[in-house]
Formats: sequence, C-alpha cells, structure tokens
Amino acid sequence: MGLARVTVSTPKRRIDVALPEDIPVAELVPNLLRHAGENAADEGELHGGWVLRRSTGALLVPTRNLAAQGVRDGEVLHLVPRRTEWPELEYDDVVETIASGARRYGRSWGAAATRRCAMAVSPAIFLLGTTLVLFSDPPWLVPGIVSIGLALVLTIVGIALARAMSDAVAGAVLAGSGLPFAFLGGFLVAAPEVRLTALGLPHLLLGSVLLLVFGVIGYVGVGAFSRLFAAAVTVGLLGGIAGLLGFSSMPSAGIAAVVLTIGIALMPGYPLMSLRIGKLPLPALPQRAEDMLADPPMPQRSTVYAAVARSDEVLTGTLLGVSIVALASMAALLLDGAVTGAILVLVGSVAMLLRARLFPTPRQRVSLLAGGIVGIAMLAVAGGIVADSNLMRYLLLIGVAAVGALVLVAGMLFSKRPPSPYLGRFADIFDVIAIIALVPITCSLVGLYSYIRGVFASFG
Repeated sequence: MGLARVTVSTPKRRIDVALPEDIPVAELVPNLLRHAGENAADEGELHGGWVLRRSTGALLVPTRNLAAQGVRDGEVLHLVPRRTEWPELEYDDVVETIASGARRYGRSWGAAATRRCAMAVSPAIFLLGTTLVLFSDPPWLVPGIVSIGLALVLTIVGIALARAMSDAVAGAVLAGSGLPFAFLGGFLVAAPEVRLTALGLPHLLLGSVLLLVFGVIGYVGVGAFSRLFAAAVTVGLLGGIAGLLGFSSMPSAGIAAVVLTIGIALMPGYPLMSLRIGKLPLPALPQRAEDMLADPPMPQRSTVYAAVARSDEVLTGTLLGVSIVALASMAALLLDGAVTGAILVLVGSVAMLLRARLFPTPRQRVSLLAGGIVGIAMLAVAGGIVADSNLMRYLLLIGVAAVGALVLVAGMLFSKRPPSPYLGRFADIFDVIAIIALVPITCSLVGLYSYIRGVFASFG
C-alpha cells in the first residue's frame, strides 16, 4: 500500500499528512476532520458536508482513491464545504491550456517508453527467426545446430548484460529470447530426413531437455524476470515426461492426457515448491518447552523481501508453464477426436478456472484463467467443426452466449461485493472434484480399463 504525502488546507489550519493511495476519498475525510479543528464534523451539517479539492478547484471524486485521481507527493489539497463556490482559474494562453489538457490524458513518449518498446519488440523479432528455421528443408542437422548456437549466444550475452553491465531486464530479454531456439534446436538436431510433421515424441524429449537446461542457466545467471525461466523449466519437465512416455506403447492421446493430468493435479503443491526454491525463511515450530523461550535471531528484512520476490517469480513462472503445456495437451486431445478426450479438456479447463481463484495476484491468476478460457474456446470450436447439422451449431451458439452473459453478470455483481462464503465453499468442492475426476478419465484414454478387462478375460 503506497502513501501520498500531501498538505491539507482546512479553514482553521494546515495539516501535513501521509494518506493511503488505495482508499476512497470518502473514507479519508472523516479522519481529516478530526484534525481540522473543533466541531469541524458538526459544522459540515450546516453546509452539506466537506469535500477535498485541488488548488485548481477540481473536485476529488469521493468514490475513487488518490492513486486513480493522480494525487502525488507534495500536492496541496483543500478541505472546504461542499457548497463553497470555487471560481475557475483564468488563463491567457489557449495553446498552453490545450497542452495542459492533453497532458492530463497521458504522458508523452520519452526515453522510458523507448526502452520499454525496444524490450517488447526485440523478443518478437527473435521469435520471427524461429519461423525461418522451420521453413528450412531437411536434413535438419544444420538448422538444429544453428538454433542451438543462437540460443547459446543469446543466453551468454544476456547473462553478460545482467552481470557485467547491471542491466538485468535487457539480459532477461535476450536470454529469454534464446529459449525458443533452444527447444527448436533440440527438436531438430537429431531428426531424420523427413517432413517436419513426421517428427515424434523422441525429438520432443530432446527439445524439452535443452529447454530445461537453458531455463536453469537463465534462472541462475540472469537473476531477473525469473518467471520466464521458471516457465521454461516447467515446460521442459512436462515435455520431457511426454517424450519419455513416447517410448511406450501408450497412444498419443493417452500421453497428452497424462501430461495434462500431472500438470493440473500437482497444482496444490506448486506454492510450497516455490517457497523451497525461493529459500523463503519460515518460522520454526517449537519441539520442546525450551524452544518456546528461545529467541533466535531474525533474518534481515531485505533478505526476506528478496526471498519473497524469488518465490513469487518461481510460482508465477510455474503456473505459466503449466498453462502452456495444458493448452498444448488439450489441442492434441481435440485433434485426436475422441469424446473422452473432449470431456478431459472440459474438466481440465474447469479445474484451471476454479483453481485460479486461490491465487491472489493477477500475474498468477491470469495465466490459469487464460488457459481455462482458451481450453473451453478450443472445445467450442471443435464442437462446431464436428457438428453434423446446423441445429447442433445453433445449440452450441446458444450455450456460448449463455456462458458469456453469465460471466458478464458475475463480473458486474462480484466487482461490487465479494461472493458469499457458501458460493466460495461450493467452488472449493467442485475444484477438488474436477481435479480428482482427471484421473479416471485419463485412465480411460490410456487404455488402462481395456487392459484390466483383457487380464480378467484371460483368466476366464
């Protein structure tokens, strides 16, 4: 919570005070009246109450907070009666007034905007290079080596920028841009002279291993935007599991189902894992009576803050990686065309949407929400493609419209007041049910039930 250090001018005195930036103005006025002088609150009944105005006379909206209205440190606010006439400031330069009004709606382009634009555009340009590699013709050895070389160069330069030039953001951008090249290089370097679409899970295994290795190197070497490298490590681990399962006789839909289930089912343990990786100091529980009287030294506040930031980055990246792998698995299940796979996509999407509510920060919640929403969208598109009549498509359209209306109404309602505890409890129950339901559906796609039936039939 930030504080705005302002001066409040009242009819009887001036007050230098630090006000919370995220609390509505209407909730701040009663506290200011206690310091504005005797009987200030009672006097407000005679003239319609008190309001806060800027030096220009602009009224601070009571329902909005200070940060949303652009109140900054050092500003002078005036606590005046509501009915006080505040004349508009006169001006003699219309051009300057136009410029002042334009500045109210946003800052002009500056050096910081140039840097942010460069940091956003350069990864997109590097990513364009991966498509050029994909357009190459077999043999794939040379494109694979070139991709690995580019990944190595980008990672080394990124670490050098972060360590030697103290520009961790630029280093993270470069090292993060090398991650797609690392995966693509591993995917192609050992491929035979066949079409790109003919490559299978063993090549996915090698690509995932290289992505995992470069993700770990970037996480340790750069030290900023660790969520990118944590996501790469997560994708590499789950992709490696899929590649290892490719050596078995399991069908491709079953492999996708197993990877999807593992990624979502382990979601309750990701916060604890991030605490361990981030080395967050936790209070030790007393084991004996003497431990309750002990007063161990506390770690430095800066150390705790750094550990919190590391843990948060690891958790954010892990959830992002799980969402990416989940969407890839859902796409594979829908391309397989089995009804059981479509059911698993629906259950997995619902599980991600329900689990997202347990993560408080937007950067962690958005990845799960995006994964669940895109999964349901892919399911709806697949349903429209395989529908055998326009009637089925119209029914699907009605269902999509109903869900959209429900989301809109829920957003408008719950933005004004939080959901009831009963609704939250129901969401918790359905969350657990959805995660548990992934296991039997996955067993069906893997063919476990058919195998068990065959075993029992052999006894007969």
